[in-house]
Amino acid sequence: MSDASELTRRPARASSAIAVIALLAAALAGAPYSQYVLWSGGPALALLAVGLVVGSRRSITLGCVALLIGVLAAGVQGLPALPTLASATATVVAWDAGHQAVGIGDQLGREPRTVRAELPHVGATAAVGAAIALGSYAAFLVAPGGLPVAAVALALLGAVSLLAALRVRGA
Repeated sequence: MSDASELTRRPARASSAIAVIALLAAALAGAPYSQYVLWSGGPALALLAVGLVVGSRRSITLGCVALLIGVLAAGVQGLPALPTLASATATVVAWDAGHQAVGIGDQLGREPRTVRAELPHVGATAAVGAAIALGSYAAFLVAPGGLPVAAVALALLGAVSLLAALRVRGA
């Protein structure tokens, strides 16, 4: 039996579940259209799951990057704009939720109920991601001469890179 003051330093359950569901949704959104998303989805989910079991931010990031590369490759090869944006946005939500799960687990452990802290954070990430995706899609629709899907995918990659840079700088 463990001491009552000892924390179980494992990723938080709610954010872990959200990360898995988001990455699965990202893979399912693009898989019917592209072999790249299908091929990267399995390893991405495996890396994410390992990261969430052992509390490894690196494994979570590698899993999400694996799927994001598959999504971007699919976008360059002609994946329609909506599945590209949906997959990329869900991948970013999965990455953020996975990192949040590890952070909460490190700080508070698994014992306290943290759902009320986890859901607003993930909701805000999803809202920002949806706003960026909708803005990218609007640009795609109104662009003169038809903007290629690859440009939309690369614009989304730029937005994700900016988000990651801001997160690192704020940490």
